[in-house]
Amino acid sequence: MAQANPIHQDVMGAPFNIGAMVRVIGSGDETFDERFLDKVGQVEYYEYECGCGQIFPEQPMIGVRFSTGELEEFWEEELIREVYN
Repeated sequence: MAQANPIHQDVMGAPFNIGAMVRVIGSGDETFDERFLDKVGQVEYYEYECGCGQIFPEQPMIGVRFSTGELEEFWEEELIREVYN
């Protein structure tokens, strides 16, 4: 996971707010790490400069921290907002 310039505050137009709880739903990308599938974590930062084709502000890599302490980056389509009743 490359962090060129992580942004730790909300960016208008980004898909999730910083601090949002999200669930990893998977990806067709061969680089997707299956051990994160169906795990819930918290959005910690956005990354627009790591060379993965991000578009500001709507398509950042999204840094998610899990309860295990692990931190991984995902695309918006790999995540859904976790809703608690």
